[in-house]
Amino acid sequence: MSNIRRSTGAILAGASLALPLLVVGAPTAAAGTNCGSWPGNGIADHDVKTRTVTHGGRTVKIALVNQRLSDHSFAAIRSGYRSGDQTWVDRSTDGGKNWTQCGPFNSRFSNDLNNLHYSMRACARFNGASFCTGWYYDKD
Repeated sequence: MSNIRRSTGAILAGASLALPLLVVGAPTAAAGTNCGSWPGNGIADHDVKTRTVTHGGRTVKIALVNQRLSDHSFAAIRSGYRSGDQTWVDRSTDGGKNWTQCGPFNSRFSNDLNNLHYSMRACARFNGASFCTGWYYDKD
């Protein structure tokens, strides 16, 4: 079985994101990190954490999607996506106290990351602000 997948978005190397006060802590890696995985394809539909945000006249639903069989997750904008919106996953080994930002990607979906024994959350940036779901820990 091949792990090669078609790219759905470009990585923004060196991008800097100003996160609002609702995001607590500090990323442990610079934005633009892809965390060594392939682009997500949006096929899985098991949303484990979601958040619906209205900002700047738009309502966007963000989801952390868990692919149970492969122990991988990705961020998805489930509704309200517009070209130019960004997605990424924050991944943590200490429950969200510190994390690595995996992205951002100019796409409806972030890259697909191993989630086993990590806390993860999905994030999106639109209309000049960033928003994230709550943390999810995959223990099986």
